[in-house]
Amino acid sequence: MTLFPEANDWRTGMQEVSAAIDDTMGEAVIVTPVRSGGVNFPTVPEPERSISTTAVFMAKPETVVMGDNKIHARGHALSPLISTSVPVFSFDHKSLPWPLKQGYRIKLCRTGAVYEVTDPKYDSVARIEAKVVQLGRDAT
Repeated sequence: MTLFPEANDWRTGMQEVSAAIDDTMGEAVIVTPVRSGGVNFPTVPEPERSISTTAVFMAKPETVVMGDNKIHARGHALSPLISTSVPVFSFDHKSLPWPLKQGYRIKLCRTGAVYEVTDPKYDSVARIEAKVVQLGRDAT
């Protein structure tokens, strides 16, 4: 007995899992590609190429070591540890018409918050995970 009896192979099964993730936890976002502004200039958003799609937004917990020394010895930190969260978006491979790249903008429709992609990672099967930094909130 298989988990996905109608699936021909594991890749098809993973794509079905990805669709279920979006159906369960996904929310509306607007992804805006950017183009280079030239050497040493900021990127230029291309709103005419924006698309509306579904993505999963998460804030993964992370511990950051503060200070210049960043020394740890036998479980004791000589530098203070700070707990924070890293915002991450997760997309289905099929939800974007072009590859997601560093600098692209993602607007979370629920809150109006705008994020910039810093580190997109592809799993080569079904999902794209993009670490982002928050730029601000939409004025409207």
